[in-house]
Amino acid sequence: MEEVRGAERGSYIWGRSVHNIRIERLWVEVTSGFGSKWKVLFQELEAMHGLNVDNDAHIWLLQHLFLDTINHDAEVWAAVWNEHAISRRGEAHMSPSQMFVQGLAEHGQRGILPADADTDVREPAEGQEGGIPGENVLYDGYGIDWDELQRTRIRAHNAENNVDDGELLNPFLSDRPDRLSHIEVPDARCPFTVEQVAMLDAHLSHLPCFARTTIQSCKELWVVALQVASTL
Repeated sequence: MEEVRGAERGSYIWGRSVHNIRIERLWVEVTSGFGSKWKVLFQELEAMHGLNVDNDAHIWLLQHLFLDTINHDAEVWAAVWNEHAISRRGEAHMSPSQMFVQGLAEHGQRGILPADADTDVREPAEGQEGGIPGENVLYDGYGIDWDELQRTRIRAHNAENNVDDGELLNPFLSDRPDRLSHIEVPDARCPFTVEQVAMLDAHLSHLPCFARTTIQSCKELWVVALQVASTL
């Protein structure tokens, strides 16, 4: 965001902020909707079924077995969420899909580079009186859900998952913190030949737990897959 829009404009919200509450509520719903199931599964595989998260081959096997299913869960959840009504203070309740269509109808198609992002008042359109608030004015309260801001569960989720970024050299500035959290995602390359992967898949496809998405079925699939992979 800062590379595209420029530094010290507030284009990206670093760390904890009341402006993060709307997206924090969404993350709570994602977690409760489908994310927690997979988190619990991976924790159990690591604790009791031989998953070594520091082993790239294990990470590859985990992705090979479950990544498509996780993506499908995410797509199904998003499709349902996009059609559910969201309460809006002082406005009609609408679904995200309806809001998107309404936004297109009212403002037209927009990209990430508005024509004049630093203008606080836009020129009035033909037939209109006065200016229209510019991006900086419109977005002052963006991301703040005033009702959810008071909910302990949402604030706790925000605090738990957005660690303290440390103190800035100047505490009155709200720009980039002195240090950033970083998660290194390993490049889990396939440790097998094409023929070996085909053998693994053929063996797994005959299991009763294959293609099922319950926690127990996924655990059984992992246990067998790990055993077969160890013999290839």
